[in-house]
Amino acid sequence: MSVRIAQIGVDHPHAAGYRDTLLGMPEVELVACCDADPVAARELLQPELRGLPIYRSLPALLREARPEAVLITLPNAATPDAIIQAAQGGIHVYAEKPCARTAAGFLPALEAVRQAGVQFATGYLRRCSPIGQAIRQIVEQGLLGRLVSVEARWITTSVQARNPQHFLFDEAQSGGGILHWLGCHWLDFMRWASGAEVTEVSAILDTLSGAPIEVEDMAAVALRYDDGMIGSLHCGYVTDKSTTQLFFGLRGTLGWLEWQRMDDGFTAHSAHPAWHTAPTRTFHFEPEPTKGYLGATGVAALRSFIASFREGAAPWFQADEALRILEVLDAAHESSRTGQRIAIPAGPR
Repeated sequence: MSVRIAQIGVDHPHAAGYRDTLLGMPEVELVACCDADPVAARELLQPELRGLPIYRSLPALLREARPEAVLITLPNAATPDAIIQAAQGGIHVYAEKPCARTAAGFLPALEAVRQAGVQFATGYLRRCSPIGQAIRQIVEQGLLGRLVSVEARWITTSVQARNPQHFLFDEAQSGGGILHWLGCHWLDFMRWASGAEVTEVSAILDTLSGAPIEVEDMAAVALRYDDGMIGSLHCGYVTDKSTTQLFFGLRGTLGWLEWQRMDDGFTAHSAHPAWHTAPTRTFHFEPEPTKGYLGATGVAALRSFIASFREGAAPWFQADEALRILEVLDAAHESSRTGQRIAIPAGPR
């Protein structure tokens, strides 16, 4: 029996890509969409989906289309309420990251997910990539020793090339700029790959593009983790369309690894006895050509999400993890505003 999924929010930068992913999954049936402007939304749908019912009212969609799960692709400000409505209806939730403008704004959604006992996932998909899995395995095997440094960069196309009028640059809808849209990916991967939690944040955020936007387009964030590791994240909307500069690096007392430009491989070095015959190794993964958002990685993420409620498989993401990333985002903004280092409470949320 097909998994019935409805999409909430048609006009989102990742909405069409996710629909392509679902169209390539024979076990899934996209049964309906919800959008504030159904007429405009229908024009955005892929031709094979133009016959789908499009609801203006989310309660009506949940009641009449009877989805088993929803895919929420809405601006951050609107996402928590959609999560709450779906969860309260007993419907599993996959929501586009970072799921809210602020940690406080996400708390009611987190409580609704917990109370309903539904499964939850979000779009931090580097966890689901073969490279992400291999990096975490290297860490868990102790090949890098005690971790001391983590570093990430995301330098990408300018605000002007991305349309300054888009909701991504509207503070009321998004909560922040490049950190809320792109930096959050690395913040999640840094904590997940290392197994460490952020305890302190110091940040400088600014708008340097000259574009008339309300949010940061440049960010430098320093991080302290609960295992003593120190991290840094640098993000900027500064290049032309020909260049995106991405980097992830992790270093420990026994070795290091580097993932450049989101290539299909990464290099690691270890002085651990298990690697004595070849201390430096390059790992390469040939991606399977797949349509949709992030290709085969997007399919893997959605299949794992479905398995969590269809088969009782261990979920690859927990809702409280989304809260932790939002807490780091909040702390970065507060640190930049006040010039102070901001502490994040430890322990369960």
